[in-house]
Parts: sequence; C-alpha cells; structure tokens
Amino acid sequence: MRRLQVLGVVVVVGCSGGPASPGASEATSEATAGTGETAATTAGTSSTTSGDSSTEPAPTTSTGVASTTSEPVVYCQGFERDAPAPFFELAVMGGAPLVDGAVLPLECGGQGAWMFGLYPSLGGFDPGGYYPHVSVVVDVEGYDIGPTGHFYQRDGESYYIGCEELDGGVTGVVPVFPPDELAKLSEVDGLAAQVHVEVETPDGPLAVDALVTLSAPPELVQLGCVL
Repeated sequence: MRRLQVLGVVVVVGCSGGPASPGASEATSEATAGTGETAATTAGTSSTTSGDSSTEPAPTTSTGVASTTSEPVVYCQGFERDAPAPFFELAVMGGAPLVDGAVLPLECGGQGAWMFGLYPSLGGFDPGGYYPHVSVVVDVEGYDIGPTGHFYQRDGESYYIGCEELDGGVTGVVPVFPPDELAKLSEVDGLAAQVHVEVETPDGPLAVDALVTLSAPPELVQLGCVL
C-alpha cells in the first residue's frame, strides 16, 4: 500500500498593529525629540520677538515726526520786533521824551560812574541778534574836550535787547559819560547840549536829534557816585 505524503505549509502573516522593531522605535523617538527642540526654538524666538516689540517708541509729535519746536525769540530793553514800522525814540531818566528843550539829568549809573542816561525804545525791524549797534555824539559848547573833539562820542556801541541778566553790565540804557578832562561836573549844569544818536537797521540807520539842557547840580555831584 502506498503511503500518501502530505506537505503542510504554514504561512505567518505579520499584523500591522503589532509592536515596531527596536530600530524603528529609536528613529521615532529621535524624530519626536527633534520636533520638541524645534518647538522650543520657535517658542524662544517668539518670546524674543515679543520682548523687542514691547520697546517704547521715541517721542513724536502728533504728525509722527520727532518734535524740534524751539522757544520763540523774546526781546526786552524797549525793543518791539513786531511794530508796524521801524522806529527809534529816546527818553531821559523818569521817562520824559528826549526832544528839543528837554532836560537831560546827571545820574549815578549802575556801574558806579556818573552818566547822562538815554533810554531807548525801538523796533519794527530785524535786529539780527541781541545787539543792534548804536552810535552817540554829544557836543557842549566850550566843553568838547574829549579825546575825539566832542563832549562824548561812541561809534557802534552794542545795545543789548535780550531778556537775560548780564554779568557786570548795565542794560536798558545808552550812557553818555562826561569826559575825564572835566574837572568839575557841576560846571556843565544848565548848559545846552546837542545830542545825536543812531541805531543801525537792515534798511539804514534811524536817528534821534535833540537840543537839550544838561542838569548836574552841585548838591548832587557832591554826594558822589559809587557802587
């Protein structure tokens, strides 16, 4: 009797839900770790960006341009920049206008010297700064004994029209100093003096001329003038 030979074949089919091989697990872990690092880096970048965006912006005006507005220029000492027309006037101590027939009194100046003070009011022109130039000539018959042949002369003297106090200076007045050669100040009391004063402007000089009477009474002079 022949024997029947039966060949049995067993086929093993792997299940897709089964555990992955050790190599695959390691690769997956590394990929996951890499993703975590990327996320951390992204988070760090986001944090840095957020920190930069919180920086305070530079101050600006309402138009978005940094403010460069400066303080307006202010004048004093009798100067009026916005007067409707250029003008130049003088007064004596006490406020009386310097005109023909006025009395020009002797006074003790803030610098500790005798002077005949002229007090300007001027304006209506661009001064080009705080020091318009003023020229003065005073003639007194018989007493034009100064070094220039006049009782007093000063060309291009700077007259300060700012508002800040100056160290060591007297503001608001154009002084007429008696000549050093005058032995006694009271000698010119009651004498006539011809006064000519000019201030320079961009359109030419403005002038004041007046024939005045000097006042230098002996009782005032004997008091002396000191700081």
